[in-house]
Amino acid sequence: MAVLALSTPAHAGAQTLLYTNGFEGNQLNSWDHVTGDDAQAGFEINTGTADTGQNNGWLSARQGWAREGTWAAIDGITRNSTCTARIWVRPQDTVGFALRVWDSKGTKLGETVPRLYPSTYYQSVTTPAWSPQGNTGVFVEAVISSYDGTTRTVRIDGLSVDCTI
Repeated sequence: MAVLALSTPAHAGAQTLLYTNGFEGNQLNSWDHVTGDDAQAGFEINTGTADTGQNNGWLSARQGWAREGTWAAIDGITRNSTCTARIWVRPQDTVGFALRVWDSKGTKLGETVPRLYPSTYYQSVTTPAWSPQGNTGVFVEAVISSYDGTTRTVRIDGLSVDCTI
């Protein structure tokens, strides 16, 4: 009599969605927006421009920089966890876009800086894996800049932080 044994591969860690913010309801209040020179940043409420839900953020710069950021609670993970941050972006123009993650001491934990091209659709921008280094909260920011006199604008929506524990 033959015995058939089946096994499933072991997982290195469980993927856990720890934080989301889609600019909806009270989530909108947790975003700050800071600009330099002639840049602008703000929110669109019930305009039909969001990726999901009703609201989204936007950044625009011609001679300067614009940033929107928020604190993400990542409680319950271990020091050896790895995390990624993801946001959905809809560029109106060709733009250098940065998604950065910081701890409360100002140490950069993660970053991606892709060049984005105009699109009628939102696209996902995700940081490479980073270590939370024992932090229970991180600051995640979306940043654009332009210094050549060309206006560059992006819409942002649906921030999430995922960690493997």
